Amino acid sequence: MKEQTQTPRNQEGEPPTHAPRETAQRLEQKADEQQGESNRARTEDKAREAREGNNAPENNNDGKKRREVHFGG
Repeated sequence: MKEQTQTPRNQEGEPPTHAPRETAQRLEQKADEQQGESNRARTEDKAREAREGNNAPENNNDGKKRREVHFGG
């Protein structure tokens, strides 16, 4: 069996994130670069969830998921 000694990388060659804030920053950057409104909104939701942790929209007591859509990157 091969022993892995290298840190895994993402598609851009970046090492894994270690903090929710760093994850959110990368996701926000990715959302800014995306063209489609739906893709951008989903990526922004992921960034928001990473920032807020357990306070993510799907964990609100009212049961309503909130989505914020930004136009123009």
